Amino acid sequence: MKNILKLLKKINEIHKNFIKKFVIFSLLMGILPLFSIIAPKLIIDEIYGQKRLKIIFIIAFLVLIFDLIRGLVNKLNANLLTESFESFFDVYTFKLSEKAIKLPVEKSDSKTVQDEMEKAHYAIFEIFKIYDLFAITINSTITGIFSLIVLMNLSVFVVLVVLILILLNKKIVKLIKKNELDYQKNDIPKLRAYRFFINFSQDHRYFKDIKIYNGENFILKKSEIFHQKLVKNSSAYYTKNGIYVGLMNVFSNFSILGSLFFLVVKLIEKAISLADFTLYFNSLISLINASKEIQKNYAQVIAFNEQLQSLFDFLNQKEENFDEGKIKKINTEKITIKFDNVCFKYPKSKENILENCSFEIKNGETVALVGKNGAGKSTIVKLLCKFYKPTSGNIYLNGININDIDTKTYYKILSPTFQDFRLFPFRISENISANLLDDITNYQREKMDESFYLLNLKSWIDKLVNKEDTFLTFLFSKNSVEPSGGIGQKLALSRSMVHEGKFFIMDEPTSALDPRSEQEIFEKMLDISKGQTSLFISHRLSSTKYADRIIVCDNKKITENGNHEKLMKDDGLYKKMYLSQAKLYD
Repeated sequence: MKNILKLLKKINEIHKNFIKKFVIFSLLMGILPLFSIIAPKLIIDEIYGQKRLKIIFIIAFLVLIFDLIRGLVNKLNANLLTESFESFFDVYTFKLSEKAIKLPVEKSDSKTVQDEMEKAHYAIFEIFKIYDLFAITINSTITGIFSLIVLMNLSVFVVLVVLILILLNKKIVKLIKKNELDYQKNDIPKLRAYRFFINFSQDHRYFKDIKIYNGENFILKKSEIFHQKLVKNSSAYYTKNGIYVGLMNVFSNFSILGSLFFLVVKLIEKAISLADFTLYFNSLISLINASKEIQKNYAQVIAFNEQLQSLFDFLNQKEENFDEGKIKKINTEKITIKFDNVCFKYPKSKENILENCSFEIKNGETVALVGKNGAGKSTIVKLLCKFYKPTSGNIYLNGININDIDTKTYYKILSPTFQDFRLFPFRISENISANLLDDITNYQREKMDESFYLLNLKSWIDKLVNKEDTFLTFLFSKNSVEPSGGIGQKLALSRSMVHEGKFFIMDEPTSALDPRSEQEIFEKMLDISKGQTSLFISHRLSSTKYADRIIVCDNKKITENGNHEKLMKDDGLYKKMYLSQAKLYD
């Protein structure tokens, strides 16, 4: 219950006086129907008694008035819940997105965390259950207590029958609770997979491949597979739930029949009047239905409470700690990088990706990192960017362990361009400056223009209707543009240049360019980064030969280290790779 109470407090923070209004409306919804239970007795008593039509009319009129008031209160309560829940839904959906962005990369990469995120989204969608769980439970409790008091005046026997019913239903309630929890557990991974394929099928970036390779049927079949799994899971859940609720109804009906027989006997024996019979029978039906609703909702309350735990657990996930390091100021006139016996394996993995890697990048030196696919080159970049911490060993910047440096301070020193870079669906200028349009400074505009010239982007930019302020998505503007892979990589390089970090890191940033363009860009980047410490990763060794030094990564280790001429003489992996590629261009 603590999570549900916490949720109500959170809703109350967003929508003032929610709890007060909700409780008042729920109490009224429970109290107003009570008159309908005793009204038939009053009418029958009047018919067999003084036969005053005026009194009968007043009673009937009051039933109608109370029913109208109940309908009005129900409408007000529904409006309150809709408005409050929609506000909560909007606020907490944003909070989930905010939390997801702030998570460390190692958590974002985790399937477990992805499932936890899906559970949190699922919990937000389920908040509309509160009305059923609380309003109906409050109504049923009030009705049940009133009916119990009425029946206790008749006989303890009827009360015992209801208590036996509650005990019989107790076991079923446990089964309903287990069914709810199993449904949630089994549904989440399937729901996440299904949503992925639905979003994937609507992403225009994949349309060309889907059309050319007849991917429509493939995607639809994939979606249908997970959809059928969801349907199967839901069907099993609702079938079981139907059986359990059906059993509760069977027990309820037997209780009603037994109690009805008892009341009929009392009526025949003239121990009670027809009016009393009506009152007791209505009270009996109300009590049995109320106890059934309370027990059924109890099972759902437990399940919903656990759902909310997933929401609050995810929101309490530890974020990227930008203040983790104590050192907030670094002298960046000179930048040196050192890997000292670094070993690393990814979370949940048993095998090291890197083993005892040691190398140094001196101030102002341009180093190329090469190796076969899967050798660990991109992992080295991730470690340099503090996305992961080494399993053992240390990484130093200017002799300082990078884990001791404040992360925001450290990131200002880096200017990385990643192999799997992403351009945001915003304006080009916003992508490059990482600022909203109105916050982009004149200095940033000048640096952008400079990068456009250096990267041969200026002519492409000038052809656009809104120049560098053109959107990279058609979602926001009809004057948008979808850049080619090569243009996209140049824009990513421009972003790196405008950032003005003192340490350039380029992880295969030119892989979408043709060899001539790549060499041209590589040479320009060498000019731009001249005098600055730089690390380049590239598969095309025709470009890396221009680096001051080349480091070869193979079999999880650094196996070669030197300039192009030295490594060609060493007759190692670098020479084999270089000569193999050279044949392709002869």
